[in-house]
Amino acid sequence: MSDSRPNATPAANFLLLAGSVLFALFLVGALEGVLRVTGLGAPDASKTSRLKYQQIYFPILEPASNRDGVDVLATADTRLPYQSMLRDKPQNGFRVFTFGGSATAGLGFSPNVTFARYLEQMLERAHPDRDVEVVNLGIVALASKQVKLMVADACRNGDADLVIVYSGNNEFLEIHAEKFEKAQGVWISKVRDIVLDTHLYRIVNRAIRGAPTKPSLAEQDFSKEDLRLTQHAIIQEIEMSAEEIAEAVDAYEANIDEMVAAAQETGTPILPLTVASNWRWRGREDLPADWLDELLGGPGDASPARYREALSVLDSRVASAADAERHASLYQRAVAAEALGDHAAARDDFRAAMNQDPHLRRALDSMADRVRAVAKRRGVPVLDTIELLSASANHGIVGFDEFYDYVHFTPRGALLAAAGIFGVIHETGMLPPAPAFDANAYVAEHLAQLATLQDDYLDVRNWMGIGFDSDAISNRDLWKYDRMLADLDRRIEEDPGDLGAIVYRGNGSYFRVDGAQDAERDYRAALELSGDDPVIRANLERLLVRRGP
Repeated sequence: MSDSRPNATPAANFLLLAGSVLFALFLVGALEGVLRVTGLGAPDASKTSRLKYQQIYFPILEPASNRDGVDVLATADTRLPYQSMLRDKPQNGFRVFTFGGSATAGLGFSPNVTFARYLEQMLERAHPDRDVEVVNLGIVALASKQVKLMVADACRNGDADLVIVYSGNNEFLEIHAEKFEKAQGVWISKVRDIVLDTHLYRIVNRAIRGAPTKPSLAEQDFSKEDLRLTQHAIIQEIEMSAEEIAEAVDAYEANIDEMVAAAQETGTPILPLTVASNWRWRGREDLPADWLDELLGGPGDASPARYREALSVLDSRVASAADAERHASLYQRAVAAEALGDHAAARDDFRAAMNQDPHLRRALDSMADRVRAVAKRRGVPVLDTIELLSASANHGIVGFDEFYDYVHFTPRGALLAAAGIFGVIHETGMLPPAPAFDANAYVAEHLAQLATLQDDYLDVRNWMGIGFDSDAISNRDLWKYDRMLADLDRRIEEDPGDLGAIVYRGNGSYFRVDGAQDAERDYRAALELSGDDPVIRANLERLLVRRGP
């Protein structure tokens, strides 16, 4: 029997399809509405940022046991180096936690080149009768919004004798990323973002993939290229209004205040630090050699007369330039003033250029003012890292002697910061005086050693993470430590008998949360090659005692 129904017209087919799509959207929308009302599929309440690498998960330190059976609390988040502290603090213990972002973490070097580790060494030498523990919980890219939660947790659960906060370089990171995404986004990515932010998607995603896992810079669903992007491309393509900056600075002060309040509520001493930066930073490249010629419209020498002429031109530019452009003219004026020997004017202009940098890669002086204000209001000590470094810097201009890039310490900068903290600890009576130990002499001793250093130390306690290149200390690459580790693998592949590379790789693994087995392998291989070198033997024994089975 034949079908006598008339064929559907294209218009009818379109209406049927459109109706089906609208009905499906209605059902999805209704289901999403029910889920929102009931709270099912709600965002993770612990999520503090849209950026995955800014998430934190508690507990930061988890129960573990060393191979000798000693109970400890150890870092589990692989963004942190492996560290442990005794689960039950001894009566003579002095326990310190340090918090912040990559400047606290020591990005670019091994965990030894941090103010936390230098402080620990100073305290151990000054107070050999105390069980000193300095746990560095600085994590790359964290802002004060995340740090305040970690500080509150440490004050409640860490039995801390001191909490140190050096946080402020990442306050604009999340908003930079959001602005960049909006500027670069196409319609399909915007639709994707809407879908990803639905309760229905989260329920389905969790059902398929399970609960979120702890973050790691090594293994997770974002790569280090994401972090590199935040440090380079993003800041070149976004702008922030004065109102947005002021709002971020206000939020920063509120977060610092919450940290101090959490410490005071638990009776935990806290030391906030102002966050310093490299006033000479212009980028990976300095001013071009012909910048004067370009400014003055023709070739010429670098005579005092030409620098004075440049100052006249730059004075006009600074007075008339738009906010987004003024920092470049301020920087050039600083260079010209310095060339003429006016170091006070140069210092002021370098600092002003930093504060007016539209890329906002460094903590602003206005943020340091807020740290000082919180400390005064709450009645707690403060270490003014900015003034500390400026006091010892060449002509008072904080630069590449203290920071290898814009915010990350050189060994000198980290040593000076540690000595400053050491001084505050004793000036405020947190520990009794230690007249037999001279922190300034300790700093001078280490700087003298660095001045003659060729290859890195084999001893894991002193290993800097520069490998075979002492010039890496001043290299401006944020990710030089990672590249050094990759180079060690290449060297060992080419020469399996490269003793130094094997020990260095073992040292790198020693500091990884998941690296104990790799470190033991490399140390044992190095011992066979060296004929039982005492330094390598000590590295292995330290590993076997301090790490769990």
